[in-house]
Amino acid sequence: MTGADALIETLVDCGVDTCFANPGTTETHLVGAIDRTDRMRPILGLFEGVCTGAADGYARLAGKPAATLLHLGPGLANGLCHLHNGRKAHSPIVNLIGNHPRSHLKYDAPLSSDIVGLAEPVSGWVRQTSEPGNLSQDGADAVAAAWGPPGQVASLIIPADCSWSEDASPAKAPQRPSQQPAMDKAVQAIADLCANGSKTALLIGADGLTELGLKAAGQIAEKTGIRLIAYTFEPRMQRGAGRVTVERIPYFPEDAAEALKGLEHMVLCGSKEPVSFFSYPTGGGTLVPGGCDLHTLVPVGGDVVTSLDALADQLGARTQGTTQALSLPDMPVGAITAENASAVIARAIPEDAVVVDEGITVGFPAYALSAGAAPHDWLFITGGGIGWAMPVAVGAAVAAPDKKILCIQGDGGAMYTIQALWTMARERLDVTTVVFSNRGYLILDIELQRHGLGPAGANAHRLMDMDEPRIDFVKMADAQGVDAHRVEDCSRFAAVLGDCLKQPGPHFIEVMMA
Repeated sequence: MTGADALIETLVDCGVDTCFANPGTTETHLVGAIDRTDRMRPILGLFEGVCTGAADGYARLAGKPAATLLHLGPGLANGLCHLHNGRKAHSPIVNLIGNHPRSHLKYDAPLSSDIVGLAEPVSGWVRQTSEPGNLSQDGADAVAAAWGPPGQVASLIIPADCSWSEDASPAKAPQRPSQQPAMDKAVQAIADLCANGSKTALLIGADGLTELGLKAAGQIAEKTGIRLIAYTFEPRMQRGAGRVTVERIPYFPEDAAEALKGLEHMVLCGSKEPVSFFSYPTGGGTLVPGGCDLHTLVPVGGDVVTSLDALADQLGARTQGTTQALSLPDMPVGAITAENASAVIARAIPEDAVVVDEGITVGFPAYALSAGAAPHDWLFITGGGIGWAMPVAVGAAVAAPDKKILCIQGDGGAMYTIQALWTMARERLDVTTVVFSNRGYLILDIELQRHGLGPAGANAHRLMDMDEPRIDFVKMADAQGVDAHRVEDCSRFAAVLGDCLKQPGPHFIEVMMA
C-alpha cells in the first residue's frame, strides 16, 4: 500500500469521505489513491476558492470535515480567502496540500514556495510530513485537529515522495473529542444574574442557534424576561415559523449601539465579545455598551445546547418559550428593489431549506422579512471574504442532498467564484442561485459616504461600477450547464423562483435591480 493509499484510507476511517479537489502533478498519487477506493467522493472545483468554500459549507451542514486537495503554494493561495471565512466560522476542514519530493526542494523549482507560511494565517494546525512512514498518522492528527473543539482548519503538506512510498499502512482513527458544557458554578452564577431583574442579554452562538438550543433559550427568556441576541454573522442559524426568534445585532456600529443601549449584563454563550465589522472615524470597536458587564456561561467550542438546558433547569424554566408565527410579507409588484426582492424571497423559502446569504444589498432586508417564513437555516459570511456564497452552496448541497439550497449573491461577489456553477451542474446539486445585478459594488458607495468622502466622483465610480461592459450572467450560467433565467419585475421573479425551487437540480436567476 502506498503512502497515499494509507492516507486516504485513514481519512475515510476518520469519517472524512468527501474531497473538494483541484489537484496537479504533485498530487497525482493522491488522485490515484482516491481512484482505487469507492469510499471517498471526489468533487472537482475549477478554482481552488470553490473547493475551500465548499468545504466550509459542507462542514456547516454535515457537522464534520471534508477534505480539500490543493496544488502546492499557488493552489493553496487561490483558496485562502474562503479558508479565512471557514476559520472565522470554526468550520472543521482538512486541507491536503501537495509539495515537491523532499529531494527536489533544494532546487527552488518554479512552483516551490513557503507553503507553511501561506497556510498558517488561515489554519489552526499546520504540519508538513517529514517521513513517508508518518503520512497516515499525520492525516489522523489533521482530522483530530480539525475537530477542535472549536472546529478549525487543519493543513497537511504532503511531499510527493511520501505519497508514492510503499509499505505504508493506515493509522488508527482518533476518538472525536467531546465539547464540554458549562461548569455548575457558572450555571448557578448566570441563573442568579438572569433572575435578578437586571437588563441582561444572552449572546448565543454556535449550536445554541440550532432548534434545540433555541428552545432552551426561549424557555429562559420566557421565565426571566431577558433578551436573546446573536452576533451579526454567525455561521448558521435555524429560524422561521415555529422557532424561537433571536435578535441579530445590526451591522453598522451606531445601529448596534442603539439596539444594545441600556444593557447592564451580556452573557456569552458559545460566542465571543461582539465587535464592529469595521472601524470608522466616528467610532467602532467593541459593541458591548459602556457600563455593561461581560459574563461567560460557556466559551467558544463548548457544549452550548447542554449549557442552555442546564441554565433552564436551574431557573425552573420549562414552560414553552414564545415562538415565531408564520407570517409572510405581501406579494410585491412592479420594479425590483432590495425591499421587493426580499419579500419575494421570504415568500418563496421552502420548508427546511438552507439560505446561503451573500446578497449584501438584498441580504439584510431579506433576513428581516423572512423571520416568519417557513422554518429554514440561514448561513452567514463570517469572515467577509467575498465570492463565498456559491462555493458554500456547493458544499451545503453535498452535505444535505435532501434540502433545497437557496443561494443569494451580489453580482460583484459572483464574479469571484462563478466557476461554482460548473460544479453544481456536474454534481447535479439542488441549488437555486439568485444573483442580484445592480451592476456595481454598491456597498463601497455606501461606505464612501459613511467615511465622509462622498458623493463619489468619476474616478471613484470607475472603482465601483460594473456596467461597462455589462456582464451577461445568464450566458455564463448557461455555458456551464445550469438552467438560467433573467427577470426584471417582481411578478416574473416570483414565478421563476417558485418554479426553480420546485424542480431538482441547479438553477440560476439573474435579477435586474431597479
